[in-house]
Amino acid sequence: MMFVHVPPGIAENVYDRDAGFFDIVYFIFSRLLGLSSVSLLSVVSGYFVVATLAKSGFAKTAISKLRTLVVPLVSWNLAMLALLVIYGLLTDKWQDMPDFSALGLANAMLGLTGWPLDIPLWFLRDLFVCCLLSPLVYAGLKRFPIAVILLLVAYTLFGEDLLVLQRPQLLLFFALGMWLRIAATKPETLDGISRVLAIGLVVMVGIFLTLRIERVLFGHMEEALRLSLDTLLRITMAGGFWLLIGAMTGSRLAALCKWLEPYAFFLFCSHAILFNFGAIIMRRLFGNYGSDLFPVTFFTLPVIAVVCAVAGLQIIGRSPMLLFLFNAGHHAPAFARTPQKSPQTKSDAPKSGVKYPA
Repeated sequence: MMFVHVPPGIAENVYDRDAGFFDIVYFIFSRLLGLSSVSLLSVVSGYFVVATLAKSGFAKTAISKLRTLVVPLVSWNLAMLALLVIYGLLTDKWQDMPDFSALGLANAMLGLTGWPLDIPLWFLRDLFVCCLLSPLVYAGLKRFPIAVILLLVAYTLFGEDLLVLQRPQLLLFFALGMWLRIAATKPETLDGISRVLAIGLVVMVGIFLTLRIERVLFGHMEEALRLSLDTLLRITMAGGFWLLIGAMTGSRLAALCKWLEPYAFFLFCSHAILFNFGAIIMRRLFGNYGSDLFPVTFFTLPVIAVVCAVAGLQIIGRSPMLLFLFNAGHHAPAFARTPQKSPQTKSDAPKSGVKYPA
């Protein structure tokens, strides 16, 4: 997901170029993997909210999500605003400052009708709205599941101007996760669905790569067609990521991911801010997109973001207030070395790729 937000440093469309080797690599990481990376997360979020509603009720769930989604949304955007002010005072460059009207500030802080200052945090805004709508979606899925899913497909294709969500697709994926939980779908069935989706993913990747090679600009497509292709890519990518997670279970890479997991939210919220200012230095050293050295920027910034997220969360870890504002109240883990993979015997090796919640 972070690769999507690495600034290319040029004004023209990066896809409107003859596709060389790095152009294809950039397209795969940013367009195919990056923009589709939150689809499975959205499904899983919907899957878990069913149990949350049953255990806590809507009121407590809404208050909890206000604390863990909206508070960090505002806090990180305020931090971005402060940094933009400091940068403007130092350089006299103010082009990224928000409009200081009521609506302009509402968008900057909350993404009300436009993108927030920390652009990736639109996801927190949309996820909060999905949680507010979850009781209504739940009631509909219990009685008329097919009709509700079809209605959400229509909303995905034609509902962007309603401004309920910045990305209407999110509610569809969220509802699919709720549906899987309501239907008490068995793990074996989920794996089977993912295999079918993975076959579709191969087809969708082929279509998107062909469009890129032929320099077909997605922004110039008919809107319904563009959203249909994008939604199909994201749904099939969710199946692909599910299988990938299963294949990773028990590996050293999985151990590293589990070690980094407590830092994931902090990393998600902070990386675009780091990229916005870090890219200023990187562009001077390695050039813009199209430069022979730009791949250094493209692959280095996400690594720097991970290191800074680990360090940053450790730094604020002793302040409950800062953790509340910037990490949804979650405490920083005690710093320790990455755990080593423990040897598995044949009897205790996982039988399935993924651990499923009860």
